[in-house]
Amino acid sequence: MDVYQVPEVLTNIDAHPATVLLAGAIANTGAYLLYIEGIRLGFRHRTFAVPVFANMYFFAHDVLFVVLFDHWFNEVDHWLFKMFWAALLVFSVLECVVHYQTLKFGRRELFPGLDPRQYVVAYAAMQAAVIVLLWFVYTHLGDPLFLLTFSTTIIVAIVWYIPLLLRRRSREGQSFLIAIALVLLNAYFFMFLPLMSDAFAAPVYHAAGTVTTALSVIYLWLLTRYPAYVGRDAPQPVG
Repeated sequence: MDVYQVPEVLTNIDAHPATVLLAGAIANTGAYLLYIEGIRLGFRHRTFAVPVFANMYFFAHDVLFVVLFDHWFNEVDHWLFKMFWAALLVFSVLECVVHYQTLKFGRRELFPGLDPRQYVVAYAAMQAAVIVLLWFVYTHLGDPLFLLTFSTTIIVAIVWYIPLLLRRRSREGQSFLIAIALVLLNAYFFMFLPLMSDAFAAPVYHAAGTVTTALSVIYLWLLTRYPAYVGRDAPQPVG
């Protein structure tokens, strides 16, 4: 059973197109900032800046969305979801760049016991498993427009940044701009979803947005407590 009714969602979008576009633009700005800044830091620090599972989950979501071309352009046939399709096609390219950075720079951090070939095989198997996981989630959510499925990508993305910071014990591959991008992503819960359907007025969606926003702010605060990254071979600051 679907959580919401597709005709209701499409009618609501067409009734408030400017507000929907503004809310979507804020959340998407957060997503694009997250990846563009992450890619910049990844090459600068020679590391991966987007947590591995988060990038794999984002990639799985976007690949599934893009593959369903006929669904968006012939069945749903609505301008907003055609825009989403194009945006996620571009976003998939950014995710592939992060995959490249993770494969190039991440082996010693992620799987130091594997040789390069074993690492690539293990990484590819992990991504395949995450695609199956996302497919499973999507087919059981009752979510024909990916509104809930995208919500899960935001949750998955945000929860992995704090562990990454704590493990590295510095701002390696991380920055205040990334933290701000995570805060902006939460506009999806508070500004975008409520416009789609009355179903998203349920307390669980406000709770999800509140928790992810709190985690984003905590991550921003933690960044102030950890030193800037100075390189693996450089002496780390004391105190």
